[in-house]
Amino acid sequence: MNSKYTLRTSEAKDAKFLFHVKIEAMKPTSSISRTALDYDKEFAEYLKKFEPEKIQVIQFAGKDVGRLRIVRSPNSIYIGGIQILPEFQGKGIGTAILKDLIAESETTRIPITLEVHHANKRAISFYKNLGFRENGKTEKQDLMEYRPKSQIA
Repeated sequence: MNSKYTLRTSEAKDAKFLFHVKIEAMKPTSSISRTALDYDKEFAEYLKKFEPEKIQVIQFAGKDVGRLRIVRSPNSIYIGGIQILPEFQGKGIGTAILKDLIAESETTRIPITLEVHHANKRAISFYKNLGFRENGKTEKQDLMEYRPKSQIA
C-alpha cells in the first residue's frame, strides 16, 4: 500500500479535529477511555494549551488523518506527539513519518527523542522495531531515543 502522507500546519479551525484525533488514538492507553469523558470540559482544557502553529495535520489519501508535533533543537528532534485515527493505523503512515525523521536524524546527526505511555505496548514495539531504545522512565512514560548511526559507540 502507498503510505505517502503530507503534512500541513494546523490552524485554529482544526482544534476540534485534532482533539478528536488525540482522544481516539489514545483510547487504548488513556484513563479517559475507562471513565465517562466530559467532552466539553476536556476540550476547553485542550484549547487553553492549543498552539496551532506548533502542530501539523497528517494527511493521507486527501483526508486529515492525524496530528504530529515535532520540536527541533540543536540537541534533539523531539516527537511531542504523533497520533493517527484508528481507522488509518496500520497503513504505513506512522512508519513513513518515522523513517523520514530517522533520515533527518542521520543527515543532521541529531538524535530523536520521545515519550510513550507504559501501557502503550504496541507503540513501544513499533518504536523499537525502528531502532529506538529505552533510555529512562517516568511515572507514566518510557523515554525513548533514536541515535544516528554516526553517534553509536
